[in-house]
Amino acid sequence: MEYKSMHMDKALLLYSGGLDTSVMIKWLQENLSLAVSTLTLNVGNSDLVAIQEKARTLGADPVFVHDAIDEFAQGFIAKSIMANGSYEGYPLSTALARPLMAEKAVEYAHRIGAKYVVHGSTGRGNDQVRFEVSIRAIDPSIQVLAPVREWNMMRKDEIDYAKKHGIPVKLDGKYSIDENIWGRSIEGPDIEDIGKGIPEDVYEWVTPPWQAKNDHIVKISFDGGIPTEIDGEKMKLSDIITYLNAVAGSSGIGLIDHMENRVVGLKSHEVYECPAATVITYAHRYLESLILNRNETEMKMFMDWQFSKFVYGGLWHDPVMNAINAAEAEFNRDINGELKIRMSHGLMYTEGAWGNSFLYSTDLINYSSNAFDQRSSKGFIDIYGNATIHSHKRALKMTGKVEGTSLQY
Repeated sequence: MEYKSMHMDKALLLYSGGLDTSVMIKWLQENLSLAVSTLTLNVGNSDLVAIQEKARTLGADPVFVHDAIDEFAQGFIAKSIMANGSYEGYPLSTALARPLMAEKAVEYAHRIGAKYVVHGSTGRGNDQVRFEVSIRAIDPSIQVLAPVREWNMMRKDEIDYAKKHGIPVKLDGKYSIDENIWGRSIEGPDIEDIGKGIPEDVYEWVTPPWQAKNDHIVKISFDGGIPTEIDGEKMKLSDIITYLNAVAGSSGIGLIDHMENRVVGLKSHEVYECPAATVITYAHRYLESLILNRNETEMKMFMDWQFSKFVYGGLWHDPVMNAINAAEAEFNRDINGELKIRMSHGLMYTEGAWGNSFLYSTDLINYSSNAFDQRSSKGFIDIYGNATIHSHKRALKMTGKVEGTSLQY
C-alpha cells in the first residue's frame, strides 16, 4: 500500500497502551511523518492514567481518554445479555467493544480534523475486520491505516523496535491482552503452544478454581432480560458487572480455555477471563428456561446465534442488527425474576428462582396434576409418530431388510 502527501497530516490512533499501539506512535511519526493523536476508551481498562502518560511520553498530542463504561454497558453489553451473546462457547467481550471504539474514533477524528484512523491489529486476527468495516460504514471518507498488517510486522520485530526506542512493554511483550468490563482476553506464544498448560501469570481476574477458597451466594434480579439488582440492592449495569467480576472471579468462576475459529479462517488458542459475563449469562438462560415456551426458545436460540455471529464477525453496523436486536428485545420483554446462585470452586449452583412470569408451574407438572387427560397421549403419539414410522418402514423395504410388506407408496 502506498501513502502519499502525508507530511504533517493528522492521524488518530486507537491506543490501548500495549505493545502494538505503543510501537505505532513512534512508527507513524518516524516513517510517515504523521502528527499522531491517541484515543483510549475507558470500557473497564485498568491503569488509564498510566496509559495516558505513556502516550504523551511517546509523543502523541493531543491524548484523549473517553469514559464509555456506561455507554458500553447499556448500549452494547445489555444487548448481548439479552441475546446470550457467545461465540463457540465464550462470552463476546472484545468483539462487543470494537464497534463502539470505531464510533468514537470517527467522532474524535472529525473533532481534530484527522485524515487517518489507525489501529494496531495484525492481518491474522479478527479485530482488523471489526474496526475497518465499522469505520467505513460510519464514514467512508476516513482512511484506515493498519501498520502491523501493511508492513508485515512480527511480534519479535515489534519488541525489538520497542527496545530500540525505549518503549516500555509490560511482561516484555509476552502476552497480547485486551480487556473491558465484560471480559479479558489473553493470547501469546506460551498460550499458542497447546502442549503446555495455561501459564500461572495469565490469571488476573480469576482465582484458579483449585485454589479458590471463597464461596459466595448472590441473588440477581432481572427486569426485561437485564440484571438490575444484586441481593436486593438496585445498581446500574456497569456496577453489577464490576461487582460480579470480583466476587465470581474470587470463586474461580469465568476462566475459559478456548480453541477458536477466527473470521480469517485460522484457529487460535486463547484464554478468556469472564467472571461476571459467565454468571449473568447463566442466570439469564435459566430464567429463559422458566419463562419462554418451546417455540419461543427454539426461535430465540436461532436469533442468539445470529446476534453472536454478526458481532463476532465485525458486522455490528449491518442493518440486519436492527431487526435482530428488536427480536431479542421482544423475547426479553417478560424475562423478569430473581435467581439465587451459589459459586464455589469454579462451579455455579442454582439455589432458588422466583418470578411472576414463569411458564413453569409445579401445579401443572406434578404427578397429581390434571393439566390434561393422560389418556389423550396415546392418540397424540399415534399421529405425532406417523412420519417417522412410515418413512422408516419404507427405508427398510428399499434396502431389502423387510420382506412381504403390504405398505403401498
